[in-house]
Amino acid sequence: MKITVIGCGNGAFATAADLSSRGHQITLFVQEEHKKNFDAIRDTKIIKTTGVGPVGDIPIYEITNDIDVAMSDYDLIIPVLPSFAHEDVAKKIAPYIKKGDKIFLSPGSTGGALVFAKVLRDNNKLEGVKLAEVHTLPYTARRVGTDGVNISLITDVMYFAAFPAVYNQEMYDLIHPLYPNLKMMSDVLETGLNNGNGTTHPAPVVLNAGKIEYYKKHYHYKEGITPSVGNVIQLIDDERKNICKAFGYEEIDIKDRLYNMGYCPRKDTVYECIQGSTDIFLPLEGPNDLNGRYLVEDAPYTLVCMSSVAASAGVKTPLMQSVVNLAGALKNENYWATGRTLEKVGLDNMTVDQIKNYLQTGVVE
Repeated sequence: MKITVIGCGNGAFATAADLSSRGHQITLFVQEEHKKNFDAIRDTKIIKTTGVGPVGDIPIYEITNDIDVAMSDYDLIIPVLPSFAHEDVAKKIAPYIKKGDKIFLSPGSTGGALVFAKVLRDNNKLEGVKLAEVHTLPYTARRVGTDGVNISLITDVMYFAAFPAVYNQEMYDLIHPLYPNLKMMSDVLETGLNNGNGTTHPAPVVLNAGKIEYYKKHYHYKEGITPSVGNVIQLIDDERKNICKAFGYEEIDIKDRLYNMGYCPRKDTVYECIQGSTDIFLPLEGPNDLNGRYLVEDAPYTLVCMSSVAASAGVKTPLMQSVVNLAGALKNENYWATGRTLEKVGLDNMTVDQIKNYLQTGVVE
Protein backbone atom coordinates (compact mmCIF):
# COMPACT_ATOMS: atom_id res chain seq x y z
CA MET A 1 0.00 0.00 0.00
CA LYS A 2 1.17 3.55 -0.72
CA ILE A 3 0.97 5.41 2.57
CA THR A 4 1.71 9.04 3.39
CA VAL A 5 2.68 9.38 7.05
CA ILE A 6 2.46 12.94 8.39
CA GLY A 7 4.55 13.82 11.44
CA CYS A 8 8.06 14.16 12.81
CA GLY A 9 7.91 12.80 16.35
CA ASN A 10 8.33 9.47 18.10
CA GLY A 11 5.13 7.98 16.74
CA ALA A 12 5.65 9.11 13.15
CA PHE A 13 9.16 7.67 13.03
CA ALA A 14 7.94 4.39 14.53
CA THR A 15 4.99 4.22 12.13
CA ALA A 16 7.11 4.92 9.05
CA ALA A 17 9.77 2.39 10.03
CA ASP A 18 7.35 -0.34 11.07
CA LEU A 19 5.08 -0.14 8.03
CA SER A 20 8.02 0.21 5.63
CA SER A 21 9.64 -2.88 7.13
CA ARG A 22 6.45 -4.77 6.28
CA GLY A 23 6.59 -3.89 2.60
CA HIS A 24 4.52 -0.73 2.33
CA GLN A 25 5.66 2.25 0.25
CA ILE A 26 6.01 5.02 2.83
CA THR A 27 6.26 8.73 2.18
CA LEU A 28 7.11 10.55 5.41
CA PHE A 29 5.95 14.17 5.28
CA VAL A 30 7.48 16.58 7.76
CA GLN A 31 6.15 20.12 7.71
CA GLU A 32 8.59 22.86 6.73
CA GLU A 33 8.66 24.38 10.22
CA HIS A 34 9.85 21.05 11.64
CA LYS A 35 12.33 20.09 8.94
CA LYS A 36 15.23 20.16 11.41
CA ASN A 37 13.71 16.97 12.81
CA PHE A 38 14.47 15.08 9.61
CA ASP A 39 17.63 16.69 8.27
CA ALA A 40 19.66 13.65 9.33
CA ILE A 41 17.48 11.19 7.39
CA ARG A 42 16.45 13.32 4.42
CA ASP A 43 19.37 12.17 2.28
CA THR A 44 19.90 8.66 3.65
CA LYS A 45 16.18 7.82 3.79
CA ILE A 46 17.03 5.43 6.61
CA ILE A 47 15.49 5.19 10.09
CA LYS A 48 17.61 3.22 12.54
CA THR A 49 15.23 1.14 14.61
CA THR A 50 15.72 -0.76 17.86
CA GLY A 51 13.47 -2.44 20.41
CA VAL A 52 10.58 -4.86 20.05
CA GLY A 53 9.52 -3.91 16.54
CA PRO A 54 11.64 -4.01 13.40
CA VAL A 55 15.35 -3.82 14.17
CA GLY A 56 17.99 -2.37 11.90
CA ASP A 57 18.31 0.27 9.20
CA ILE A 58 14.83 0.62 7.72
CA PRO A 59 14.65 2.29 4.28
CA ILE A 60 11.87 4.82 3.70
CA TYR A 61 10.65 5.35 0.13
CA GLU A 62 10.41 9.14 0.39
CA ILE A 63 11.07 11.72 3.09
CA THR A 64 9.97 15.22 2.21
CA ASN A 65 8.78 18.58 3.48
CA ASP A 66 7.14 19.33 0.12
CA ILE A 67 3.40 18.88 0.52
CA ASP A 68 2.94 18.60 -3.24
CA VAL A 69 5.14 15.50 -3.21
CA ALA A 70 3.56 14.05 -0.07
CA MET A 71 0.01 14.42 -1.37
CA SER A 72 0.60 13.32 -4.96
CA ASP A 73 0.30 9.53 -4.81
CA TYR A 74 -1.20 7.58 -1.90
CA ASP A 75 -3.75 4.97 -0.95
CA LEU A 76 -3.92 6.05 2.69
CA ILE A 77 -2.96 9.10 4.73
CA ILE A 78 -1.83 8.53 8.33
CA PRO A 79 -1.41 11.69 10.42
CA VAL A 80 0.68 10.85 13.50
CA LEU A 81 0.42 14.11 15.37
CA PRO A 82 -0.15 15.74 18.74
CA SER A 83 -3.69 17.03 19.16
CA PHE A 84 -2.66 20.67 18.83
CA ALA A 85 -1.44 20.00 15.27
CA HIS A 86 -4.63 18.34 13.99
CA GLU A 87 -6.48 21.46 12.86
CA ASP A 88 -3.46 23.06 11.20
CA VAL A 89 -2.51 19.92 9.28
CA ALA A 90 -6.12 19.31 8.25
CA LYS A 91 -6.23 22.81 6.77
CA LYS A 92 -2.94 22.29 4.93
CA ILE A 93 -3.93 19.02 3.29
CA ALA A 94 -7.57 20.00 2.61
CA PRO A 95 -6.83 21.47 -0.87
CA TYR A 96 -5.37 18.10 -1.92
CA ILE A 97 -8.15 15.90 -0.56
CA LYS A 98 -10.51 14.31 -3.07
CA LYS A 99 -13.60 12.15 -2.94
CA GLY A 100 -12.75 8.58 -1.94
CA ASP A 101 -9.66 9.49 0.09
CA LYS A 102 -9.02 7.59 3.30
CA ILE A 103 -7.42 9.18 6.37
CA PHE A 104 -6.44 7.20 9.47
CA LEU A 105 -5.47 9.24 12.54
CA SER A 106 -2.97 7.34 14.64
CA PRO A 107 -3.98 8.39 17.18
CA GLY A 108 -7.07 10.57 17.06
CA SER A 109 -6.63 11.15 20.80
CA THR A 110 -9.91 12.83 21.78
CA GLY A 111 -11.81 14.42 18.90
CA GLY A 112 -9.10 14.20 16.25
CA ALA A 113 -11.23 12.68 13.50
CA LEU A 114 -13.98 15.17 14.32
CA VAL A 115 -11.55 18.08 13.93
CA PHE A 116 -10.47 16.77 10.51
CA ALA A 117 -14.11 16.27 9.53
CA LYS A 118 -15.04 19.82 10.50
CA VAL A 119 -12.11 21.35 8.61
CA LEU A 120 -12.89 19.29 5.52
CA ARG A 121 -16.58 20.17 5.72
CA ASP A 122 -15.76 23.87 6.10
CA ASN A 123 -13.66 23.57 2.93
CA ASN A 124 -16.30 21.56 1.02
CA LYS A 125 -14.00 18.54 0.96
CA LEU A 126 -15.71 16.05 3.27
CA GLU A 127 -18.06 14.39 0.79
CA GLY A 128 -16.94 10.84 0.09
CA VAL A 129 -13.93 11.06 2.40
CA LYS A 130 -13.57 8.26 4.93
CA LEU A 131 -11.88 9.01 8.25
CA ALA A 132 -10.86 6.63 11.01
CA GLU A 133 -8.90 6.79 14.23
CA VAL A 134 -7.55 4.80 17.14
CA HIS A 135 -7.50 6.04 20.71
CA THR A 136 -3.75 5.67 21.21
CA LEU A 137 -0.50 5.25 19.35
CA PRO A 138 0.23 1.70 18.21
CA TYR A 139 3.65 1.97 19.84
CA THR A 140 5.43 3.21 22.90
CA ALA A 141 8.41 4.77 21.18
CA ARG A 142 11.14 7.35 21.69
CA ARG A 143 13.33 9.05 19.12
CA VAL A 144 16.99 8.08 19.47
CA GLY A 145 19.43 10.73 18.27
CA THR A 146 18.54 12.39 14.98
CA ASP A 147 17.94 9.33 12.84
CA GLY A 148 16.61 6.57 15.05
CA VAL A 149 13.68 5.35 17.09
CA ASN A 150 13.35 2.78 19.86
CA ILE A 151 10.04 0.91 20.08
CA SER A 152 9.64 -0.46 23.59
CA LEU A 153 6.04 -1.72 23.23
CA ILE A 154 3.55 -2.55 20.52
CA THR A 155 0.12 -1.90 21.97
CA ASP A 156 -1.97 -5.04 22.47
CA VAL A 157 -5.36 -3.39 21.88
CA MET A 158 -6.36 -0.20 20.07
CA TYR A 159 -9.94 1.05 20.09
CA PHE A 160 -10.97 1.84 16.53
CA ALA A 161 -13.84 3.59 14.74
CA ALA A 162 -14.54 5.46 11.53
CA PHE A 163 -16.22 8.75 10.81
CA PRO A 164 -18.93 8.55 9.86
CA ALA A 165 -19.49 5.21 11.55
CA VAL A 166 -21.32 3.83 8.52
CA TYR A 167 -17.78 3.25 7.21
CA ASN A 168 -16.67 1.30 10.29
CA GLN A 169 -16.39 -2.07 8.59
CA GLU A 170 -14.85 -0.76 5.38
CA MET A 171 -12.16 1.19 7.22
CA TYR A 172 -11.58 -1.67 9.65
CA ASP A 173 -10.96 -4.01 6.72
CA LEU A 174 -8.42 -1.53 5.33
CA ILE A 175 -6.53 -0.86 8.57
CA HIS A 176 -6.71 -4.29 10.20
CA PRO A 177 -3.96 -5.80 8.00
CA LEU A 178 -1.68 -2.99 9.20
CA TYR A 179 -2.70 -3.31 12.85
CA PRO A 180 -4.38 -6.63 13.74
CA ASN A 181 -4.85 -5.44 17.34
CA LEU A 182 -7.88 -3.25 16.56
CA LYS A 183 -11.06 -3.46 18.62
CA MET A 184 -14.08 -1.96 16.90
CA MET A 185 -16.01 0.68 18.82
CA SER A 186 -19.36 2.20 17.90
CA ASP A 187 -18.04 5.61 16.79
CA VAL A 188 -15.14 8.04 17.12
CA LEU A 189 -16.50 9.65 20.27
CA GLU A 190 -16.28 6.29 22.02
CA THR A 191 -12.66 5.91 20.90
CA GLY A 192 -11.90 9.45 22.05
CA LEU A 193 -13.44 8.98 25.48
CA ASN A 194 -11.13 6.00 25.95
CA ASN A 195 -8.02 8.09 25.38
CA GLY A 196 -6.26 7.55 28.69
CA ASN A 197 -3.91 10.51 28.43
CA GLY A 198 -6.45 12.87 29.95
CA THR A 199 -6.64 10.79 33.11
CA THR A 200 -3.00 9.79 33.57
CA HIS A 201 -1.10 12.87 32.40
CA PRO A 202 -2.36 16.35 33.42
CA ALA A 203 -3.35 15.76 37.06
CA PRO A 204 0.00 14.24 38.10
CA VAL A 205 1.87 17.08 36.37
CA VAL A 206 -0.26 19.68 38.15
CA LEU A 207 0.22 17.93 41.49
CA ASN A 208 3.99 17.64 40.95
CA ALA A 209 4.52 21.06 39.33
CA GLY A 210 6.75 22.44 42.09
CA LYS A 211 9.01 19.42 42.11
CA ILE A 212 9.25 19.40 38.30
CA GLU A 213 10.19 23.09 38.08
CA TYR A 214 12.64 22.94 40.98
CA TYR A 215 14.59 19.79 40.13
CA LYS A 216 14.10 19.86 36.33
CA LYS A 217 14.35 16.08 36.30
CA HIS A 218 11.25 14.00 36.82
CA TYR A 219 9.89 10.51 36.28
CA HIS A 220 6.16 10.97 35.73
CA TYR A 221 5.14 7.42 36.54
CA LYS A 222 7.77 6.24 39.00
CA GLU A 223 7.88 9.43 41.09
CA GLY A 224 4.79 11.39 40.13
CA ILE A 225 2.07 8.79 40.62
CA THR A 226 2.02 8.05 44.34
CA PRO A 227 -0.92 6.35 46.09
CA SER A 228 -2.68 9.68 46.66
CA VAL A 229 -2.12 10.89 43.10
CA GLY A 230 -3.37 7.51 41.93
CA ASN A 231 -6.59 8.15 43.86
CA VAL A 232 -7.08 11.41 41.95
CA ILE A 233 -6.49 9.64 38.64
CA GLN A 234 -9.11 7.02 39.55
CA LEU A 235 -11.70 9.67 40.41
CA ILE A 236 -11.06 11.50 37.13
CA ASP A 237 -11.48 8.19 35.34
CA ASP A 238 -14.77 7.66 37.16
CA GLU A 239 -15.96 10.98 35.69
CA ARG A 240 -14.87 9.79 32.25
CA LYS A 241 -16.83 6.56 32.69
CA ASN A 242 -19.91 8.59 33.61
CA ILE A 243 -19.63 10.36 30.25
CA CYS A 244 -19.40 7.00 28.51
CA LYS A 245 -22.52 5.85 30.35
CA ALA A 246 -24.46 8.93 29.27
CA PHE A 247 -23.73 8.11 25.62
CA GLY A 248 -24.42 4.40 25.97
CA TYR A 249 -20.80 3.31 25.61
CA GLU A 250 -18.98 0.54 27.44
CA GLU A 251 -17.51 1.82 30.72
CA ILE A 252 -13.92 0.55 30.61
CA ASP A 253 -12.04 1.25 33.82
CA ILE A 254 -8.53 2.69 33.54
CA LYS A 255 -7.00 -0.35 35.25
CA ASP A 256 -8.64 -2.74 32.81
CA ARG A 257 -7.70 -0.59 29.81
CA LEU A 258 -4.03 -0.37 30.82
CA TYR A 259 -3.93 -4.13 31.36
CA ASN A 260 -5.68 -4.89 28.07
CA MET A 261 -3.26 -2.65 26.18
CA GLY A 262 -0.27 -4.47 27.64
CA TYR A 263 1.05 -1.55 29.68
CA CYS A 264 0.49 -2.77 33.24
CA PRO A 265 -0.28 -5.85 35.32
CA ARG A 266 -3.81 -6.22 36.64
CA LYS A 267 -3.92 -4.74 40.15
CA ASP A 268 -6.48 -3.30 42.56
CA THR A 269 -5.41 0.36 42.40
CA VAL A 270 -4.06 2.78 39.81
CA TYR A 271 -0.90 3.23 41.86
CA GLU A 272 -0.24 -0.52 41.97
CA CYS A 273 -0.88 -0.84 38.23
CA ILE A 274 1.55 1.93 37.34
CA GLN A 275 4.26 0.80 39.74
CA GLY A 276 3.96 -2.71 38.34
CA SER A 277 4.83 -1.45 34.86
CA THR A 278 8.55 -1.91 35.41
CA ASP A 279 9.48 -2.27 31.74
CA ILE A 280 7.16 0.32 30.15
CA PHE A 281 6.11 3.20 32.41
CA LEU A 282 8.65 3.37 35.21
CA PRO A 283 11.76 3.90 33.04
CA LEU A 284 10.20 6.85 31.16
CA GLU A 285 11.88 10.12 32.11
CA GLY A 286 10.01 13.42 31.98
CA PRO A 287 8.40 15.80 31.78
CA ASN A 288 11.31 17.89 33.06
CA ASP A 289 9.48 21.19 32.70
CA LEU A 290 5.89 22.41 32.36
CA ASN A 291 5.99 22.80 28.58
CA GLY A 292 5.51 19.15 27.66
CA ARG A 293 2.48 17.57 26.05
CA TYR A 294 1.36 15.89 29.29
CA LEU A 295 0.21 19.35 30.37
CA VAL A 296 -0.11 21.58 27.29
CA GLU A 297 -1.76 18.94 25.09
CA ASP A 298 -3.67 16.67 27.42
CA ALA A 299 -5.30 19.36 29.56
CA PRO A 300 -6.61 21.72 26.83
CA TYR A 301 -7.24 19.14 24.13
CA THR A 302 -8.28 15.99 25.99
CA LEU A 303 -9.80 17.14 29.27
CA VAL A 304 -11.45 20.25 27.82
CA CYS A 305 -13.03 18.12 25.10
CA MET A 306 -14.18 15.41 27.50
CA SER A 307 -15.60 17.88 29.99
CA SER A 308 -17.35 19.84 27.23
CA VAL A 309 -18.91 16.67 25.83
CA ALA A 310 -19.98 15.79 29.37
CA ALA A 311 -21.73 19.14 29.76
CA SER A 312 -23.73 18.51 26.58
CA ALA A 313 -25.06 15.35 28.24
CA GLY A 314 -25.64 16.92 31.66
CA VAL A 315 -22.75 15.02 33.27
CA LYS A 316 -20.76 16.89 35.91
CA THR A 317 -16.95 16.69 35.81
CA PRO A 318 -15.67 18.80 38.74
CA LEU A 319 -12.25 17.14 38.93
CA MET A 320 -11.61 17.43 35.20
CA GLN A 321 -12.59 21.08 35.39
CA SER A 322 -10.31 21.67 38.37
CA VAL A 323 -7.33 20.13 36.60
CA VAL A 324 -8.00 22.22 33.49
CA ASN A 325 -8.26 25.39 35.58
CA LEU A 326 -5.05 24.67 37.47
CA ALA A 327 -3.17 23.61 34.34
CA GLY A 328 -4.24 26.81 32.62
CA ALA A 329 -3.18 28.84 35.64
CA LEU A 330 0.27 27.23 35.57
CA LYS A 331 0.64 28.29 31.94
CA ASN A 332 -1.21 31.62 32.31
CA GLU A 333 -3.72 30.58 29.65
CA ASN A 334 -7.48 30.08 29.56
CA TYR A 335 -7.69 26.53 28.27
CA TRP A 336 -11.47 26.71 28.08
CA ALA A 337 -11.03 29.35 25.38
CA THR A 338 -8.02 27.92 23.54
CA GLY A 339 -8.63 24.19 23.96
CA ARG A 340 -10.68 21.64 22.04
CA THR A 341 -14.21 22.89 22.58
CA LEU A 342 -17.44 21.45 21.19
CA GLU A 343 -17.36 24.08 18.45
CA LYS A 344 -13.92 22.96 17.31
CA VAL A 345 -15.07 19.36 16.92
CA GLY A 346 -18.35 20.32 15.28
CA LEU A 347 -20.61 19.16 18.13
CA ASP A 348 -21.78 22.51 19.46
CA ASN A 349 -25.50 23.13 20.01
CA MET A 350 -26.34 19.43 19.70
CA THR A 351 -28.27 17.12 21.99
CA VAL A 352 -26.94 13.67 22.85
CA ASP A 353 -29.22 12.10 20.24
CA GLN A 354 -28.10 14.60 17.60
CA ILE A 355 -24.45 13.94 18.41
CA LYS A 356 -24.97 10.18 18.16
CA ASN A 357 -26.73 10.55 14.81
CA TYR A 358 -23.99 12.82 13.46
CA LEU A 359 -21.31 10.34 14.49
CA GLN A 360 -23.11 7.56 12.64
CA THR A 361 -24.11 9.40 9.46
CA GLY A 362 -21.91 12.47 9.19
CA VAL A 363 -25.05 14.51 8.57
CA VAL A 364 -25.68 17.65 10.61
CA GLU A 365 -29.37 17.92 11.42
